[in-house]
Amino acid sequence: MSAPKSPHAPLRDEEIDDLADLVDLIDERTDVPVSLEGLDGFLTALVCSPRAIPPAEYFPVLLDSADGLATVFEDAADEARFLALFERRRNEISRALAAPIENLADPKALSPLVMDWIGLLAELPSAEAKQLRDAGIPPYAQLWAGGFLLAVEHWEDDWELPADSKDEAFVDEVLDPFYVLAAPLDELSPEERAIRREDHLALALWGAYELREFWLDRGQGPRH
Repeated sequence: MSAPKSPHAPLRDEEIDDLADLVDLIDERTDVPVSLEGLDGFLTALVCSPRAIPPAEYFPVLLDSADGLATVFEDAADEARFLALFERRRNEISRALAAPIENLADPKALSPLVMDWIGLLAELPSAEAKQLRDAGIPPYAQLWAGGFLLAVEHWEDDWELPADSKDEAFVDEVLDPFYVLAAPLDELSPEERAIRREDHLALALWGAYELREFWLDRGQGPRH
């Protein structure tokens, strides 16, 4: 199915599946693990970052390769399709973070592409579910938070604020749920483990909204 002409059209379910297939192709052809969930977290960080980061900078970081996308796709049509879907998802995230909402259940709120691994396992035949469990499944939203923090930590100079300032403390506090989600489970404190991962994710999502507003209030950040 061809993509809508508008780069601002939200991704349909089948297009999310198409993007996932293309991300799996990238994962197979690169030396760094890449997932749709991680990609979505990375995109979210780009939207609420201190400055607009161009593709020439972010694709080499995402793929851990100076060549970026240049050597990934053998088929030019696959690359064009990926870029179109990637850009539309970025625009979708940008619109969501710019929308005035009062709760995350609002249809206009950001809905991250986080895999429900437990739900998936429940739907699979027992042999396939066991194979997936044996291979290891990540905790809920860990890959999404990891993708977000990949961008934050790579461009840490952009995120740097005056030491011991209230602003630095604010940003650290807002980022904390991302680090909780990204951390191995055995490194979490009892207090952190007692909170549902869905609630940590909700805090991270509100944090994305706060970070976007924070940088814009400082005259920084992407404005689209």
